[in-house]
Amino acid sequence: MASRRDLKRDISYVIGDIFTECLIYKELVPGTDKAAAEKLIVDLLRIDNEFITRISHTEPGKAKEYYRALIKDFQKQISEVLDKLTKLKK
Repeated sequence: MASRRDLKRDISYVIGDIFTECLIYKELVPGTDKAAAEKLIVDLLRIDNEFITRISHTEPGKAKEYYRALIKDFQKQISEVLDKLTKLKK
Protein backbone atom coordinates (compact mmCIF):
# COMPACT_ATOMS: atom_id res chain seq x y z
CA MET A 1 0.00 0.00 0.00
CA ALA A 2 1.21 3.48 -0.78
CA SER A 3 2.01 5.87 2.01
CA ARG A 4 -0.44 8.58 2.96
CA ARG A 5 1.87 11.21 1.56
CA ASP A 6 2.03 9.48 -1.83
CA LEU A 7 -1.73 9.04 -1.90
CA LYS A 8 -2.29 12.72 -1.06
CA ARG A 9 0.19 13.71 -3.76
CA ASP A 10 -1.49 11.49 -6.35
CA ILE A 11 -4.92 12.93 -5.54
CA SER A 12 -3.58 16.47 -5.76
CA TYR A 13 -1.96 15.74 -9.14
CA VAL A 14 -5.16 14.32 -10.60
CA ILE A 15 -7.24 17.21 -9.27
CA GLY A 16 -4.65 19.71 -10.53
CA ASP A 17 -4.66 18.26 -14.03
CA ILE A 18 -8.45 18.35 -14.28
CA PHE A 19 -8.49 21.84 -12.75
CA THR A 20 -6.11 23.01 -15.48
CA GLU A 21 -8.32 21.46 -18.15
CA CYS A 22 -11.34 23.31 -16.74
CA LEU A 23 -9.47 26.61 -16.82
CA ILE A 24 -8.37 25.99 -20.39
CA TYR A 25 -11.93 25.21 -21.44
CA LYS A 26 -13.27 28.23 -19.58
CA GLU A 27 -10.79 30.77 -20.93
CA LEU A 28 -9.66 29.50 -24.32
CA VAL A 29 -12.32 27.30 -25.90
CA PRO A 30 -15.07 29.29 -27.63
CA GLY A 31 -18.62 28.20 -26.90
CA THR A 32 -17.88 26.85 -23.43
CA ASP A 33 -20.45 27.25 -20.68
CA LYS A 34 -18.42 29.43 -18.31
CA ALA A 35 -20.84 29.07 -15.38
CA ALA A 36 -20.68 25.29 -15.59
CA ALA A 37 -16.88 25.44 -15.79
CA GLU A 38 -16.75 27.58 -12.64
CA LYS A 39 -19.09 25.17 -10.84
CA LEU A 40 -16.86 22.28 -11.91
CA ILE A 41 -13.79 24.08 -10.55
CA VAL A 42 -15.53 24.57 -7.20
CA ASP A 43 -16.51 20.89 -7.19
CA LEU A 44 -12.89 19.90 -7.83
CA LEU A 45 -11.69 21.98 -4.89
CA ARG A 46 -14.35 20.41 -2.68
CA ILE A 47 -13.34 16.90 -3.78
CA ASP A 48 -9.68 17.67 -3.11
CA ASN A 49 -10.39 18.94 0.40
CA GLU A 50 -12.72 16.04 1.16
CA PHE A 51 -10.30 13.31 0.16
CA ILE A 52 -7.20 14.87 1.70
CA THR A 53 -9.15 15.12 4.96
CA ARG A 54 -10.35 11.52 4.66
CA ILE A 55 -6.79 10.30 4.15
CA SER A 56 -5.66 12.11 7.29
CA HIS A 57 -8.32 10.45 9.45
CA THR A 58 -8.02 6.72 8.92
CA GLU A 59 -10.30 4.35 10.78
CA PRO A 60 -8.15 2.33 13.19
CA GLY A 61 -7.94 -1.41 12.58
CA LYS A 62 -9.44 -1.37 9.09
CA ALA A 63 -6.83 0.50 7.10
CA LYS A 64 -6.81 -1.67 3.96
CA GLU A 65 -10.58 -1.70 3.57
CA TYR A 66 -10.76 2.01 4.38
CA TYR A 67 -8.22 2.96 1.71
CA ARG A 68 -9.75 0.65 -0.88
CA ALA A 69 -13.13 2.30 -0.33
CA LEU A 70 -11.53 5.74 -0.41
CA ILE A 71 -9.81 5.07 -3.73
CA LYS A 72 -13.01 3.60 -5.19
CA ASP A 73 -15.00 6.69 -4.09
CA PHE A 74 -12.33 8.98 -5.53
CA GLN A 75 -12.35 7.21 -8.89
CA LYS A 76 -16.15 7.38 -9.00
CA GLN A 77 -16.22 11.12 -8.30
CA ILE A 78 -13.42 11.83 -10.77
CA SER A 79 -15.23 9.92 -13.52
CA GLU A 80 -18.35 12.00 -12.83
CA VAL A 81 -16.29 15.20 -13.05
CA LEU A 82 -14.71 14.05 -16.32
CA ASP A 83 -18.17 13.38 -17.75
CA LYS A 84 -19.19 16.92 -16.85
CA LEU A 85 -15.96 18.27 -18.32
CA THR A 86 -16.69 16.69 -21.68
CA LYS A 87 -20.12 18.35 -21.69
CA LEU A 88 -18.81 21.88 -21.05
CA LYS A 89 -18.72 22.78 -24.71
CA LYS A 90 -22.16 23.82 -25.95
